[in-house]
Amino acid sequence: MLQNVTITLLINLIFMFSTGTFVSSCTYKAVGDKVVISFDDAKLQEDNELRWIHNQRRVYWKKGSQVKHSELNTDQYGSLILENVQKDKSGDYKGIIYDAGGKLIKETEQHLCVLEPVPEPTVMVECVEKGVNLNCSAVKKNEVVSWMKNGIKTNMTHAVLHVTSSELKPGDNFSCTVSNQISKKSAKEVKPLCSDTGPKFLGLELWLMLVILIGGGSFLLILFIICLVCVCRCYRRNKRKAKGTLPVNYIQKHIVFA
Repeated sequence: MLQNVTITLLINLIFMFSTGTFVSSCTYKAVGDKVVISFDDAKLQEDNELRWIHNQRRVYWKKGSQVKHSELNTDQYGSLILENVQKDKSGDYKGIIYDAGGKLIKETEQHLCVLEPVPEPTVMVECVEKGVNLNCSAVKKNEVVSWMKNGIKTNMTHAVLHVTSSELKPGDNFSCTVSNQISKKSAKEVKPLCSDTGPKFLGLELWLMLVILIGGGSFLLILFIICLVCVCRCYRRNKRKAKGTLPVNYIQKHIVFA
């Protein structure tokens, strides 16, 4: 019994390959492309019958010179022509050619997958405790993500990349690339900077230390200028008083002689 079942399966497989009914892997096309599904080396004769089926539904039927059903177009060789293909045209296509007597001449199948090109992604930075999360936007199902750090590809393939504070160095830049079977686009580089990931001095962020030093230096400079102005004014005032006042002994001398 088991031997009979095995023989039957082998015969079915041989029949599928020999008649061309085996469906190959998906043929990927972009939205808006022109798609031609052909019979390869088969030649359509004038008296042949041609049928095309999309997802078990007849979309073209020609018998001899008479077209009986036509939702899609074909060329002189019997190939199916899809202009400006859209996502709803994805699926299984089956083409069959018979001779005038109804005998099978050629049969072909193709699985078509119509995809949108990936949009240009962006990297969004989210500062978290002890690190940063980098989120590659515009990632959809069946799209592949890869990350670049300082121009070198990493082995990370998730849409969100977490970088710890110890891993992040000043000047590090990151970018993500999103791709599918028909397109690939990369985001602009970003240089993440968070309060707990920047360089520190005595426990404080370097940028905060710079603000403190610059602010303190400016205050001291202003204070020095104010003090200098005050000293100059006091000096000038005392000098004027000294010129306008005669010595006491000089006055007494002149009074005596008078």
